Amino acid sequence: MDTLFEDSKRLQSWWRGRSVRFWLAVSSPLLIMGACGWFAARAKQAESRAEREAAVLHQRLEAFQYDVIYEAAAPAFRAAVPKTNLYKYLAAIREKSGACRAPAQPVSYFANSSTSGTTVNLRYHLECANGALDEAIAFDVQDGAARLLHYQASSPFQMK
Repeated sequence: MDTLFEDSKRLQSWWRGRSVRFWLAVSSPLLIMGACGWFAARAKQAESRAEREAAVLHQRLEAFQYDVIYEAAAPAFRAAVPKTNLYKYLAAIREKSGACRAPAQPVSYFANSSTSGTTVNLRYHLECANGALDEAIAFDVQDGAARLLHYQASSPFQMK
């Protein structure tokens, strides 16, 4: 019986000598890996929501529903872009590009996730009646809803 108590005393002295800093240093890699995994899963969910919202955006663009696009956009977008300017911009793109075929999936995406929300940047390449059109779309994803944060379209035929 003495050996059991002796081992216990050795374990207790080892345990007592460790500070909170030691245990924080030991557990911090696990905490960091867990947080990274949580943010990665959150970004992946946000990316799929943003892709669905981009498909809705393309349907609304084809149906000339610019007012619905503006009203569904994020407050930051509405504060930065006046409604009339958005209408003129989208109408000019549609006039120069013609009817466009909706893309199957984005060419690339980048998601940035933090505790305050997730921003997803999508890039699309569309085939239109008058040539190709490249789009850069950013969505703010919060509480399960993706809202338009930025929209930019560019094409060689628009430079003329």
